[in-house]
Amino acid sequence: MLVALALTVWAVYCTYDGLGPFLIYAQRPLIAGSVAGLITGNPLLGLLIGATLELAALGVYTYGGATIPDYQTGAIVGTALAAGAAGGTSAQVAVGLGVGLPAAVLLSALDPVGKMVTTGLVHRADSYAADGNARGMAMIHWVSLVPWVAVRAIPTFLAALAASGGLVKDITANIPAGFVDGMTLAGSLLPAVGFALLLSMMELPKYWYLLLIGFVGFAYLHLPVLGVALVGVAVAMLFVTFSREEPAVVPSAAEGAPAGEESTVDPRLTKQDLRRAYRRYFWSSQISWNYERMQALGFAYAMEPVLRRLYPDKGDYAAGLQRHMQFFNTSVLVGGPLILGSAVALEEAGTPTSAASTKVALMGPLAGIGDTLVFALYNSIIFTMGASWALQGNWLGPVFAAVMVLVPYALIRRWQFGFAYREGKRLAGHLAAGALARVAQGATVLGFVVLGGFIPSIVKVVTTLTYRQTTTVQGKPVTQAVAIQDRLDELVPFLLPVLVTAGVYLLVVKARMRPIWIIAVVMVAGVALGWLGWFAPAGPAKS
Repeated sequence: MLVALALTVWAVYCTYDGLGPFLIYAQRPLIAGSVAGLITGNPLLGLLIGATLELAALGVYTYGGATIPDYQTGAIVGTALAAGAAGGTSAQVAVGLGVGLPAAVLLSALDPVGKMVTTGLVHRADSYAADGNARGMAMIHWVSLVPWVAVRAIPTFLAALAASGGLVKDITANIPAGFVDGMTLAGSLLPAVGFALLLSMMELPKYWYLLLIGFVGFAYLHLPVLGVALVGVAVAMLFVTFSREEPAVVPSAAEGAPAGEESTVDPRLTKQDLRRAYRRYFWSSQISWNYERMQALGFAYAMEPVLRRLYPDKGDYAAGLQRHMQFFNTSVLVGGPLILGSAVALEEAGTPTSAASTKVALMGPLAGIGDTLVFALYNSIIFTMGASWALQGNWLGPVFAAVMVLVPYALIRRWQFGFAYREGKRLAGHLAAGALARVAQGATVLGFVVLGGFIPSIVKVVTTLTYRQTTTVQGKPVTQAVAIQDRLDELVPFLLPVLVTAGVYLLVVKARMRPIWIIAVVMVAGVALGWLGWFAPAGPAKS
């Protein structure tokens, strides 16, 4: 019971961390599964299951609030149930993946339930805003977290209770060895799904040759994954420095942002007011996310201390709350703090109309730039590196990923808020200069080089098939078995991982299959080919 409760509390925190502070991005399966392994007393099991699901989930994020497989709960539930399974680590991992992946897909059906409940709650917050009732708004904002965590915590608790009994062990004791081999192979193929989904969102036709740099570095020069990443940094710096392309820009004042108003820093706002606004956004930006207004209530909750100071008249104060309760959605890591700081400065300058219109002008472009930089590129790189180490049983993997989330995310958000508050209205002009666009361009180059090395190092598959070859030795025919894998290695090292990833990419881009169905295809093919003994996971990559 204590383990079940501990896992449930961990599931609650994982959900909250992915909606609010992003301290260690515990919602990612690598972090969720690793800690679940510690809680159940099977740290290696949690590492392996979490890392495998992490690589399957690469490039899959809730862009615009889209519903995706619940990999967080899948990692926790899979680890909990696998811990009670019979057999060695390989058999337990097979059980964990066999449970975790279907659970992630099935539990995604509960995600819209939580979002619909919060949609109903936001209308109650509207009435509180109209009355100037900040406490009522705050209550609705935080209560909205309950349905988000409930749809994940309850299944986790029930699965953990089931794992504490002997039923799981009795069932898994009779699992055929072939199925274990097949699930092991399927687990090694699943990262190809994540890589393919990620490549489908990037400009592959334009930058495909950059993949070759990373591939050659790993396959032929035998660089470790960190070495490939460093090469990618160097290539990205050179690319941005010498590129003559004009980077895309976000709308300037002439294209929709308010013009003709220069904000000033008014001493009416104290440092404490600013800290309160930023802390509220940092700790709870998306906990009241809903289908209708998305991040609006979280933004209004962050602005409330500023509005309270600036508008002593209750009518003006209520109008300010209602103004910021309008639809709002952007990247909460690169974009949201910029817009918040700008809105604070413009409200303080006595230009509330500009504050509202600046939000509208910037939230769309910054959503695209921020999500690309953070989720599609930065997160994919650090979590792929972390998962690759975790698959080797190295705790450096999840620790590295957690630290690389905690420190940069906190620093960049705090800097954005301060910068935007100081610059106020001129923010749009700064962004139009293309600084963020150039960073996005460099990050894209880095991402391609790194992926070129990650694909052969993490998608692990070799063929065990052989063919007979007859040669003449001293005038006598000699027949010998020749491993097909040896011939493939002579042709191109790591050819099968590349072909598997390319095949999955075609399913995504050409066949336009949904990720859930692609995962199902890979799982079925992996189990079948592994059970037959025709293919097996490759040995661990050297690092």
